[in-house]
Amino acid sequence: MVCVIMAEKDQSRTETPDLSGDRDLEWTYVAARLGRYVRKDSRVLDFGCGSGVLAAGAASLGARVLAIDLMPRDMPCLDPRLKFRRADLMMLNDAEVRFDLVLNCSTIEHVGLSGRYDTVEAPDGDLEAMAKLRRLMKPDGHMLLTLPVGHDAVVRPLHRIYGAKRLPRLLEGYEVVESSFWRKDARNVWIPCTRDEAVAEEGHERYYALGAMVLRVPR
Repeated sequence: MVCVIMAEKDQSRTETPDLSGDRDLEWTYVAARLGRYVRKDSRVLDFGCGSGVLAAGAASLGARVLAIDLMPRDMPCLDPRLKFRRADLMMLNDAEVRFDLVLNCSTIEHVGLSGRYDTVEAPDGDLEAMAKLRRLMKPDGHMLLTLPVGHDAVVRPLHRIYGAKRLPRLLEGYEVVESSFWRKDARNVWIPCTRDEAVAEEGHERYYALGAMVLRVPR
């Protein structure tokens, strides 16, 4: 899939890159793959569900969805297959349920950075969360992941940016089924790029490249 989000109508204008359009790109990537990985009665975990639009999409395909967030949220629809729980991922019982699919859309980069989203400070909170999610997933289960990519950085209290050092650590124990990357060009337009090009981007509080992946837990 090639998707270009136009940030400005005047394409001749040179802009300082920013994150405008990032959520549209991430949600499009995840939504386009829900039908591939959701079956009737699939168990789905939406980690850091935000508005709940992706959780609602999975429920509409027949999945039983648990949407969790540290913040209080109102789900976009009343669906008996969709349940919201204000909860810390690390407090979920590993033996309670195993999930066929995890939605991890622009969430992991915030874990362990205090000062935003009621997050508790933990230097390796993102790595611990990915390990926890792996324990919650069924063998051969999948994760739809989107995250910031660029030179390795921690931009407090906003986000982490995953590069050549941190990204491989984050993905330990998972198989990368597919991946896509985007960066902004001089017109402030998202364009597809390679992983190496994304990792080479210099991110900051208002910009980073984007990565989107399908991960699998090996049997």
